[in-house]
Amino acid sequence: MRITRFPSITEPQFFGCVSAFVDSLAGELNSASIALRRLEGQSKGSAFAYEMTLDTHRYGALIVLDRWSTLVRAFGPHLEISRRPSIVERAPERVAAAEDFLGRANRLIDAADRYSGEMVEACIAAFQSLNTTFAEERAEAEQSGKLGPMLPGEYREARRIFLEDLAAR
Repeated sequence: MRITRFPSITEPQFFGCVSAFVDSLAGELNSASIALRRLEGQSKGSAFAYEMTLDTHRYGALIVLDRWSTLVRAFGPHLEISRRPSIVERAPERVAAAEDFLGRANRLIDAADRYSGEMVEACIAAFQSLNTTFAEERAEAEQSGKLGPMLPGEYREARRIFLEDLAAR
């Protein structure tokens, strides 16, 4: 990840990465949910294109979590932020919880022979739980987003770099 090559990051840069992280994770989870809905009621292998889309996004969410974890491990111990320090402090436990939820959902999907309504609902509930796991990060991103064009350039630049790092996966 290019962003981890920086010698350090500032608070605005970190919050730009927070924004990119929560938006990317929500996007992957929403896309996985849509793909699951399209597969509902079908047997495995009957809609290959939708299954590939589902796989891309459910594993994409794991990649987003891994990149977030890497960023926080790289900068967290040295980062001093004035608001919401628990984003850094609680990141390891939140990532672990999210990986557990995703792992369980993925095992459920992989073990099923069809995309039953119950399985689809259980997985979508797990995906929604992931979004609530990072509620503090989402709240920070929304608060910062209200500044719109008044956001510092370093916020926007770090957000862009983090998003590019994710796109390069």
